[in-house]
Amino acid sequence: MPPDYAANQAFDDTWELNTESADRLQRVKSTITNPAAMKKLNTLSIFIILILLLCQSTVFSQEYTKWHLPEGATYRFGKGIIRDIAYFPDSKKLAVASSIGTWIYDVNTGEELDLLTDGIYGATSVVFSPDGKTLVSASGINILLWDIAENKLRDVFTGHTSSIYSMVFSPNGKILATGSVDTTVRLWDIDTGEVVQTLFGHTDTVRSMAFSPDGKTLISVEDFADKVIRLWDVNSGELQKTVYMDLNFVSSRTFSPDGHKLTTGSWDGIHFWDANTGQLIKTFSGQRRYISSLMYSVDGAYLVSGGGSIDNTIRILDSNTGNVVNTLVGHKANVDVVAYSPDGATLASGSRTDGTICIWDANTGQLLNTIIGHTNYIRSVAFSPDGTTIATTEIVDNAIQLRNVQTGEVRKTLIGHTSRPYSVAYSPNGTVLASGDFRGQILLWDLQTGKLSKTFTGHTRTVTSLAFSADGTTLISGSRDSTIRFWDVETGDISQTISANASNINSNVPVTEVSGISLSPDGDFVAAATNLQQVQMWNVHTGESKRNLFGHNERIASVVFSPNGTILASGSFDNTVKLWDLQSNSQLSSFSEPTAKNAYCVEFSPDGNTIASGSLRVIRLWDVASGQSKGTLTGHTSWIRAVAFNPDGSVLASGSSDGTVILWNVPNNQHTDNR
Repeated sequence: MPPDYAANQAFDDTWELNTESADRLQRVKSTITNPAAMKKLNTLSIFIILILLLCQSTVFSQEYTKWHLPEGATYRFGKGIIRDIAYFPDSKKLAVASSIGTWIYDVNTGEELDLLTDGIYGATSVVFSPDGKTLVSASGINILLWDIAENKLRDVFTGHTSSIYSMVFSPNGKILATGSVDTTVRLWDIDTGEVVQTLFGHTDTVRSMAFSPDGKTLISVEDFADKVIRLWDVNSGELQKTVYMDLNFVSSRTFSPDGHKLTTGSWDGIHFWDANTGQLIKTFSGQRRYISSLMYSVDGAYLVSGGGSIDNTIRILDSNTGNVVNTLVGHKANVDVVAYSPDGATLASGSRTDGTICIWDANTGQLLNTIIGHTNYIRSVAFSPDGTTIATTEIVDNAIQLRNVQTGEVRKTLIGHTSRPYSVAYSPNGTVLASGDFRGQILLWDLQTGKLSKTFTGHTRTVTSLAFSADGTTLISGSRDSTIRFWDVETGDISQTISANASNINSNVPVTEVSGISLSPDGDFVAAATNLQQVQMWNVHTGESKRNLFGHNERIASVVFSPNGTILASGSFDNTVKLWDLQSNSQLSSFSEPTAKNAYCVEFSPDGNTIASGSLRVIRLWDVASGQSKGTLTGHTSWIRAVAFNPDGSVLASGSSDGTVILWNVPNNQHTDNR
C-alpha cells in the first residue's frame, strides 16, 4: 500500500480567510451603525473599505484556481468535465467526479470546499461506503479511498488494466465491486485492498452493477448496446446466470435500490426488467426523447430521468405508475448524471455540455442552486500582444473567456458562437479577437466593448486555426474542409482560397483536413498541417505551392514558424516533433516523444531558442540548437491540445482535453524536469 497522502488543505485555509473577511465586515457594519464611531470615519473611508472587502470576497471565491497546482504552475482555469455525482451521507455536501479530480461542494451555497485529486487521471466515478466514512473515486486504472473526515487519501487499490467506470459497495460495506473498460469485474476486500474475485465474461466496458440485498449475488451490465444481464456468485466468482433483454439501444440504465429490477432508458421509453429472469416487467412509454440518465430515490418510490438532445429536462416519475410527478427545467444540454440526497430532500443533476450542476428541491421541483465553472474540451489558447490577457475556450455555452494573466480574474466573456469555439487569435494591435468554431463560422470581436463586430462564413467544417497578417488587415483561416481562406478584416470578403488538395499527392486519401496553419513572420508563406504525412506550404501572394516537406509517417497535427522565419516546426501523430530548414527545405532535427504519444501541438518561445510540445499529460521543452530536452511540465490529466508562450516567454499556457487551461512559470525560458 502507498503511504498516507495528505490532500491540500485549501478548504481549511479558505475557511479561515472567509472567517477573517466576515469578522472585518461585521466590525465595519458595527462602526457604521454607531453614531459616535461614525465621526471617526468620513464617507470616502467607508467607501474604500467596502470596496476592499468586496474585492477580497471576489478573490476568495476564485481561490480554487490555485488548488493542487503542479510544480511550476500559477493558475488552473476550469474545473474539468463532469462525470459523476454523489451526495455525502449527511446530504449537506456533494462529491462531483470530474476530469481533474473530485470536487466537494456545499449543497446549500454551491461553494467549492475542496478538490481531491491524484494529479494524474481525474475521476470517472464516485461512491460512498455504507458507513459514510470513506469516499471512493475511480481514477483511471486506480481506485482511491479518501477519509472524508480529514479529506486525506487513505489507500489506493490497483489491478485493473483500463479505466474504471462503475463501482458499488456490498450491503455490509466489506466488498467493493469495480467494473472497467478491461471487461472485468473485480471484488475488493475493503480492509486489506486485496482482490477477492476477478469476474470474467463481459466483452465490453462494465457500466452498471448492483448487489442483491443479502450481498450474495452481484448483477452487472456492460456497454450501451449490451442486451445481457449477468448474475455472479460473490463467494465463488462463478457466473450463475446470463439473461437476455429484448430491447433497442440503451442510452442509460440503473438498478432499483433492492437490486431486483434493472431499469433502462432508450428512445422508445423506460423499461423495467426482472434482474433474475430478464423478463420485461413493464414499460413507461410516451417519453419520446433521448434519456441520458436514470436514478431511483432512496426508497425506490420515484425514478428520475434526465433528458438530452430534444429535451434537456428532468422528469420525476412515480416508479409504480409511470406518472410524471414533476418536470424540472434548467439545464441547457443533456442531463448526464442525477443523484438523490440520502435524506430525500434534494436532487442534484449535472450536464457535461452546459457545465452546470443544479440542486433541486425534490418535493417542489424548485431550483435551489446552480454550481458553475465546470468545463469542456480545450482546443485553443492565445495571449494578447501585451501579454496581460489570455483568451481561452475552456468555458461551456460556446463562450470565450478573457482573463487577467496576473490575477486569473475574468475580464470579459464573449458570447455569440452557435457551436463550440475551436480556435482563437489576437490581431497584432490587440483590439480584435478572431474565433473559429466547429461549424466553420468565424467571429470577430471588438475587445474594447466585448461585442461581436463581424461574422465570416464560407468554411463548411471546423475552423482549426487562425492567424492575422502583420498589419492586421487580413485574417487567414485553416479548416477541416481542406481549404485555407484569406479574409479582408474590414469587409469580410474572401481575397484568396487555397485548396490543400490530396488528389495529386496521395490517391488513397480522399479528403485533406487542415488541422493547423502558421504564417511566416515576413507574411510571404503559409504552412499547413494536414492529415497527409507532409507539411504543405504556399506563397501567400501568388497562391502557388512551395516545395512540401516530407519525413513524418503519420498525420501532422500542428506547424509553427520560428520567430525569425528560418525554421519550421511540425508535430505529428508519429510521436515526433521535427524541425525544418526553410532555406534548404531539409530536416534539421527530430525530437521523439519518449512515451510514444502523439505530439498534438508545438510552439516556439519568443526568442526562438525553445520548442514546447504537448502530448498525453506531458508538455516537453526542447532546446532548438541541441535537440536536447530542457524538462517537462506535468499536471494535466489528458491530452494537451494547445500551448502558447506569452510575449516575453516567461509564461506558458496549455489547454487540454481535461477541460482546463494551466499557466506555467518558465524562468529564463527554461524549466527543470518536475516529474
